[in-house]
Amino acid sequence: MRRGELDEVDKKIIEYLLKGKTQSEIANLLGITLRTVQNRIRALENAGYIIKLKEGYWVANYQKIGLNVIAVVFLDLDIESKDKLDLLIEHLKKLDFVESVFEIVGSPYDLCFIVRYRDIEEYRVERRKFMEWLRKNGIRINHLQAFIASRTYKDHKRTII
Repeated sequence: MRRGELDEVDKKIIEYLLKGKTQSEIANLLGITLRTVQNRIRALENAGYIIKLKEGYWVANYQKIGLNVIAVVFLDLDIESKDKLDLLIEHLKKLDFVESVFEIVGSPYDLCFIVRYRDIEEYRVERRKFMEWLRKNGIRINHLQAFIASRTYKDHKRTII
């Protein structure tokens, strides 16, 4: 990290940490020493890009690393496509930017999913790809409603059982 900006190695370290890789695995994957990985992780923590929860486990500060566009998307499938709901859910589960997928009852919508993007342009590109995937798979929708958060006040996963 130079002058408070992430370089490609820092970004890869964060990605691998979020995927559950150990520091040794990261060093091997990136072709750098374990000590370099440890020093960079410490610098990333000190700069607030990652937060250590416990030994060997970190979470990202998404706002700090620039992934601060969140959309809440509601989707209503056409009656002819309701039998493809499982196919759609499996597809959404494979997309890295999709954080959560919910099947909804008591609503005119079938699904709700939460997505996180770098910026509005990435949202537009990924939405076009998604609509094309739906078309190719013969999935018709009645309505797709997306709400994009303009500001995040709390980004937290529940910790109390």
